[in-house]
Amino acid sequence: MKKDTPSLPDQTPPQESESKEPAVLAQPQEYVRKPRRTLPFNEIFSVRTDVDTATLLTHACETLAALNMMTANIADDFTGSQRSRLLAIRQLSIMTEMLVNRAVENLDPVNLVPRTTAPVVH
Repeated sequence: MKKDTPSLPDQTPPQESESKEPAVLAQPQEYVRKPRRTLPFNEIFSVRTDVDTATLLTHACETLAALNMMTANIADDFTGSQRSRLLAIRQLSIMTEMLVNRAVENLDPVNLVPRTTAPVVH
């Protein structure tokens, strides 16, 4: 099956003018959109003040678990020092996830907050 493609405009190079003046090119600054003002990070993203600590820790744990899986998947695509750096980031996320899980357990020892990961059995 043949696809109809629109014809591209003629891309012939512009003809040089007969004057000997150098061409003035646009500066890179002209292409960059200038922001109206720079917003601090806490004005762009915020956490509601009425959320309890156990819920915050549970969401932090889920976010760290997602980071752990993403770094594991990305690390499979690399070799050498790049892979080692990604696996180090993964290890840090796992350790932080363990700390957050322990904080959730300390806050809620009867497990009223559902666990996001299976317990580690050795």
